[in-house]
Amino acid sequence: MVMLCQLARHFPPYVAHFLDSCRSLNRRFREETITDLLMANLVMAGQGRVIVEFPDEPSTGADMEWNFVNPDDGTFFRLLLQAKRSYEKKGGWERHTYEQLMHTVGPGGPLQATILCDAASTHPATYPLYIFYHPGLTCDEARRAGSSTIAGVNLASGYAIERLITSATTPKERGENRRLGTIHPLWFQLSALFCPPTLLPPMPVAFAGRMPFQTIIPPTPEIVQQRVLGIANSGLQGSEPLRRVPPVSKEIPDEIQAVIRLREERGPLPSHGLKFWRATFLSSSPRDMETELKRLTLPRG
Repeated sequence: MVMLCQLARHFPPYVAHFLDSCRSLNRRFREETITDLLMANLVMAGQGRVIVEFPDEPSTGADMEWNFVNPDDGTFFRLLLQAKRSYEKKGGWERHTYEQLMHTVGPGGPLQATILCDAASTHPATYPLYIFYHPGLTCDEARRAGSSTIAGVNLASGYAIERLITSATTPKERGENRRLGTIHPLWFQLSALFCPPTLLPPMPVAFAGRMPFQTIIPPTPEIVQQRVLGIANSGLQGSEPLRRVPPVSKEIPDEIQAVIRLREERGPLPSHGLKFWRATFLSSSPRDMETELKRLTLPRG
């Protein structure tokens, strides 16, 4: 079965190829299509350790919420993600643009980026990210020009993007700050979150007549927080630091506890009231090892 790390490595080139298909189909696929594909793939990649819920309608500035949970020790860390795709412009890949990057919620309303960042800063153990989708032709052109970080999917700090947006005070600056040439130093790859995966060590089951194995599982909240901490200020040389990456919470929110409980009871997940895609990643713990060892050593019926 496809694993999370494999998804993080193989989904970006798939996205690049998929967006290139727009030309032959005479269709411009938007961010929502790619986000739907990503969340569907997370279900398969999670091997039962990723709980995915569908949204009703967006209202927080986020397209996705990713919750990393360790049920054994009660730790929790959350990412809010806003998706944008790039569109080609004449004059080279650096002029390609995220057309909706400076989107406002309602005419004259607040910036979507500000809503995203405010939502993250007012909740514990929560950090905002932007997730960018790029066509293959854009990726190829950028790599030929020496940009090694570009992929079909890239991530960047939401606070860094908000700073770029709010610092643009003229039409020329707003145009420049939507371009890939301005934003690309902030990129990091999806694999930076999910690779290398956390591994449960091989279990001694030779006496049961079976080969030792490894189970690949989502990273713990602490690992995700440390990875975000390491990349949050990337590309901001000479700038003042962004708002800090919050510590891991020692308490799992009630609504996430309820989702985990329903999944354990094999009950239907509620769909009403959810304003974005939500994925809950259940990470490793000593209990996981004990349960798996018991399952492997039970006598066959």
